[in-house]
Amino acid sequence: MILHVAAALAEAGIERPIAVVSLAQPDVERALEGRAVCVPQTEPLGTGHALASVPAHLRSDGPLLVLGSDVPLLKPETLAALLALHSVSEAACTLLSFSPLDRSGLGRIVRDERGQVQRIVEEADLRDTVETPVECNAGVYVFDGSALWPALSRLQRDNAQGEYYLTDVVEVLGGPVQTMHLDDPDEAMGVNDRRQLSEAEAIQRRRVVDALMLAGVTIRDPVTTYIDSTVDVGADTVIEPMSVLRGRTVIGAGCTIGPMAQLRDVRAGDRVHIGASHLEECVLEDDVKVGSYDRVRPNTVLGPGVELGTHAEVKNSTVGAGTRIGHFSCVLDSDVGRHVNIGAGAVTCNFDGASKHRTVIGDRVFVGTNATLVAPVRLGDGAYVAAGSFIDSDVPADALAVGRTKQRNVERWSARRRGDGA
Repeated sequence: MILHVAAALAEAGIERPIAVVSLAQPDVERALEGRAVCVPQTEPLGTGHALASVPAHLRSDGPLLVLGSDVPLLKPETLAALLALHSVSEAACTLLSFSPLDRSGLGRIVRDERGQVQRIVEEADLRDTVETPVECNAGVYVFDGSALWPALSRLQRDNAQGEYYLTDVVEVLGGPVQTMHLDDPDEAMGVNDRRQLSEAEAIQRRRVVDALMLAGVTIRDPVTTYIDSTVDVGADTVIEPMSVLRGRTVIGAGCTIGPMAQLRDVRAGDRVHIGASHLEECVLEDDVKVGSYDRVRPNTVLGPGVELGTHAEVKNSTVGAGTRIGHFSCVLDSDVGRHVNIGAGAVTCNFDGASKHRTVIGDRVFVGTNATLVAPVRLGDGAYVAAGSFIDSDVPADALAVGRTKQRNVERWSARRRGDGA
């Protein structure tokens, strides 16, 4: 969530923000490394106390944008508009307000008879005898620094939670407070539990697929398609149902993905076809075809026009243009040339029990069905490996390699085993 907020700030033109981080959560500080200046909050005494934890040398008298880390759906343009509105006013604070259907857990904006913001009341401190306002606080503010820092020292803990509320600053700033109303209440959605996290993720997924469809990508079933906001997909690509695209995945134009494809950190060129397969941290160049139930593992590069059958696996390998890898094959730690045929069930055996070794296959090599290539081994250009062969020595260019024993038939063996023959 906090990385979504950091990304929105960066897109709004705010670099190296200050993040107040709990000492009990060092993983948050690690996640923000290079993205924010982290300041520790020594005790969890509320949002006002968190802001007061910012040391003097990081404080400024100018405009200060303050927001929580639990609002991952905020858009950069909203933050930019809030800053712009504050810059043309003389307000001590400009805050985001919204009117959601479900207002449970939200602070309410209380206005006076002239419509001016008077204070913000947290839900835990609402009184039954007071009319409950509809307008809610989004928890996103732009403060005038010269008014903010002195006001923080005047906060009290006389509330239901015994904390220093940042919202109480509004009442003691000593200057006018204006609001900018959000048309889309989803932007202000805070995440406090796993249920709300799921709701926020669903909204984000819909935003992503909507943007892709408007850019010319066909998504057959947006409800069952999961695409991270970091994914890029080219025009005229079709994404079939129940597919998942994660991380820094980049898909070119005119591709077909799925159904039921799972991709993470994959770079694919144009006109690539990927069936119901699992791919991660690999590169597929133009016109690659990956069948169903394949696995393409990290550090693999499939050259232009490479084809994988079904139930095949490729790991830590480079595969040259036009090569075909058949069904149930396993290509591990290999350098495969151009226009190679690897038959069904062929395996490059990369592990001797202690170390990994590479297999090198030249151009235009034919590897027959169920061949076993024991690394380290090299097959020269144009070599031919007979089906069912066990190869543990280099094969010269254009040579035929047959690594199997001659067939021997034992007459009436089965009958004698059954005990019904002499």
